[in-house]
Amino acid sequence: MKKLPFIIIFDIDNAIIGNISTVVEEWHLLENIYNICKKKGIHTKCPFPNLDFQDELKNGLLRPNTKDFITFCNKKFKNAEVFLYTNSRYGWVYGGLGINIEKALKIKINRPFFTRENSLAMGKSLANTYPIMMKSLAKRYPSLKDENNSEYVLQNRLIFIDDIADNIIQYKGRQLVCPRYNFWNKYDIYDKVLTKYKIAPEVFDDKDILNYLHENSISVYNANGNEFQKNKEYIAIAKAYRAIRDELTRKQEIADGNGIVVADDAKDAYFNNLIKELSKKKIGDEVLTDKNIGMLNAKLLSRGTA
Repeated sequence: MKKLPFIIIFDIDNAIIGNISTVVEEWHLLENIYNICKKKGIHTKCPFPNLDFQDELKNGLLRPNTKDFITFCNKKFKNAEVFLYTNSRYGWVYGGLGINIEKALKIKINRPFFTRENSLAMGKSLANTYPIMMKSLAKRYPSLKDENNSEYVLQNRLIFIDDIADNIIQYKGRQLVCPRYNFWNKYDIYDKVLTKYKIAPEVFDDKDILNYLHENSISVYNANGNEFQKNKEYIAIAKAYRAIRDELTRKQEIADGNGIVVADDAKDAYFNNLIKELSKKKIGDEVLTDKNIGMLNAKLLSRGTA
């Protein structure tokens, strides 16, 4: 019997992780601190660290039971192989996003990570990415060099999981549409930069860094800052305002009903429900047809997040 992979392609944002805006803000701050220090010849005081948001992923940012679903597919369909395909930019995905997800899942995710550079104006393209996947897997699965086998895998042993319906241009029948996962870790970025990355507090006395913080609404008290940053009362109010604004934004997203928004990780059961449906005998152990995928979408989306 030929050894063939079962390919799982995950979208990232709102599919297997929640709202990552705070992490992105942290990454941009680290980049700018390093670039400013480098320009001034003091980058030894603030070396660019590897982005680390493992705590956030473990505390709800990673969608519940993602690893369980991969393990289940490996048992049921055999030879599960995972790829990531996001429309985020290359530098961000390779700069920490993909590696952090891989570390949190404790599995090896295949390379390359696919990004917006692999997409077309109309959407994500399996026509562009699938041949690259085949090349990546060919050493472990020599039978994929036969076009008939690679086509069989595409039509029967590949799923693409994304919260946006019809987000792939070709082979739309291979997409599982998951509910939008919107869990949001909110934390003090300045405090994390000091404690997690051990950047010295005096680095933040730099006028250019303080200006960056102010322009990007990162509220930090500093006696060397502008009139806003030197005012402790203003900083306290600004932080409280942002916390309230973020919470109201989350509630408004739920009220708007733009996709099925999951605000609390404890309530999300998408992958658990998917495992239950795939465990039923009417779905074969070797293949997952377009018809099966259509049935799963109809059942799980109608059920929401319950």
